[in-house]
Amino acid sequence: MSSITSALTQTNNEFNQAMSKQKGSTLDKDSFMLLLVTQFKYQDPLNPMDDKEFISQMAQFSSLEQMMNMNESMEKQTEAINNQQMVNATSYIGKLVSVTGNTIGKTTDGATNEVSISTFRYAFGDNVIKGTLSIRDGSGNTVYTEDLAGKQAGTTFEFNWNGLNGAGQAAPDGVYTVSLSAFNSSGEAVLADQVVDATVTGVVNQNGTVYLGMDGGQLMSLANVRQVTTPKVKQAATDTPADDEGKDSDDSAADEAGDSGNVDETPDSSGSADNSGATDGENNSGTENADNTPGMPEEENPAQVENDYTA
Repeated sequence: MSSITSALTQTNNEFNQAMSKQKGSTLDKDSFMLLLVTQFKYQDPLNPMDDKEFISQMAQFSSLEQMMNMNESMEKQTEAINNQQMVNATSYIGKLVSVTGNTIGKTTDGATNEVSISTFRYAFGDNVIKGTLSIRDGSGNTVYTEDLAGKQAGTTFEFNWNGLNGAGQAAPDGVYTVSLSAFNSSGEAVLADQVVDATVTGVVNQNGTVYLGMDGGQLMSLANVRQVTTPKVKQAATDTPADDEGKDSDDSAADEAGDSGNVDETPDSSGSADNSGATDGENNSGTENADNTPGMPEEENPAQVENDYTA
């Protein structure tokens, strides 16, 4: 009797040890094999297990092992797909995306005090007779409300919050939720298609789901992205009068430099004219000397005087 009790205690300990290794309450292939071996080990010798039952249990064990391996393979594949999605989502950083949702963010630049708020767009499926748009903070408190009466169906409306609460005071930076409550002429609630436009600043993977981090601080699911565009670039500031004056001064200086260049060329031309004149003078002087020889008096010709005395 003690041997049976000891065997049962040992089996119970082995089974508890196998179960302690499990992540959950389900049995894996090792636990299933332990139960099968234990059943063979302590079966009744006078009434052993039927061979058909043994084959059936072995087939179940084989099926369980294949299912466990398949499940493990699927988990690895899902993890790889999520990682790839996260890598692909990094290409959205710096882009303006339109995401299905109603979460907007408000941020203030500490250097320029410029306030940036996500754009919220919505479109009703039916004409709205009465309704309200509410903005709630992270604690669920209503910060701002707006009347939506008279909104037409099928028209996309754009809501750009100015960041002020109902009292006209600036609301703190953070993530806010936009809620729509609208009714048609029959008093029935009207559903609306809601979209948030924001710039992507990062990518987050939480529990296997990829989220896009927006410039307002909110997280939006990558699966809800509808459109990706390039943000509008702010136009550069125009030139100031001082800059224009500086440009005019530079242009005047350039013009003067050009005029100086033209004046410098003038003396060269004059010099050329002078040289030309000097050459003409030399030629004239030479001509005049050549003309004086025929004009000399005949009596002053030495050769003529000598001939007179000789005769």
